[in-house]
Amino acid sequence: MPPESSEQPLGHLAAEHVRTPRYTWTQGRSWESSGATRFPDDQAAFETDLAELIRDWVLPGHAPPAGTLDADDTVVTLGSCFARELRDYLAQAGLGAGNFWIPSGLNNTFAILDFVSWCVTGRETSRGYRYDRDDEGKIDEWTPAVERERYVEGVREAGAFVFTLGLAEVWQDRETGAVFWRGVPKDVYRADRHEFRLTGVDENEANIVEIVELVRSVNATAPIVLTLSPVPLRATFRDISCLTADSVSKSVLRVALDQAMGRNLPGVWYWPSFEIVRWVGAHVPWRAFGEDEGKPRDVSRRVVATIIDAFVDAFFTPEAVARLRERRAA
Repeated sequence: MPPESSEQPLGHLAAEHVRTPRYTWTQGRSWESSGATRFPDDQAAFETDLAELIRDWVLPGHAPPAGTLDADDTVVTLGSCFARELRDYLAQAGLGAGNFWIPSGLNNTFAILDFVSWCVTGRETSRGYRYDRDDEGKIDEWTPAVERERYVEGVREAGAFVFTLGLAEVWQDRETGAVFWRGVPKDVYRADRHEFRLTGVDENEANIVEIVELVRSVNATAPIVLTLSPVPLRATFRDISCLTADSVSKSVLRVALDQAMGRNLPGVWYWPSFEIVRWVGAHVPWRAFGEDEGKPRDVSRRVVATIIDAFVDAFFTPEAVARLRERRAA
């Protein structure tokens, strides 16, 4: 039954609030607001140049007003696909964390936190189980190839950091509570001891914040860029389809990232590579996945290249951008 007068509550909003200049209800359907940021309302917006589309419709609010990194600044990248792609791009330009080796495949926040904690403090978090395989396939606990001082020096002197999250699903040791850096190795798996679980928003947010705090304890000013991998899960051990499990896993991490960003931590940015692939990719007239070799989990190379170029444009000075591209072309 409609309210008897316009002064009656409208749900939890008083009708008089709805009539304020910032929020004006028109024709019972759309909001007109001086502070609103709109979704593109014309499909033609998605059929323009991809770099222009990213700049105009995706990046606002997620990049600094001007790039500050010099062409010789080292960028430490850690985590899933975007970190790896950026690392390869910078390596071709003669940059990257060349003074120490970073383990690959650290896709969950527990693993990234455990590694960063060891780099900065020399201590494990007791929340991660680190391991590698030797040449014969044997599982061994991960040990660094160089002294820890080299790692903390690399963190201290880095010009920027990129941490890419990939998985909210993890394998955990029931006895110690430690989460495996990667999936639990078949060689050590015990059904009575190791469990598979979906981690929650709050614990991932806490890990993200602690990663930032650890970096800031030795490097107070370098930009810290947080990203979410758009690459889907390869498989899940939940009793639902992998496609829907992937949606939940990414959603957990995306909300955790948003809540961490809501803390307004100085010098911390969210880079929307996930949205560029998943949201923009759903509207463009070509395939965002599987375009190159027909593999449905592989992000198309044109998208990857454009995202990397946009990142370089956003975080490096114009002079540095020109130098980086000259080096890559040489």
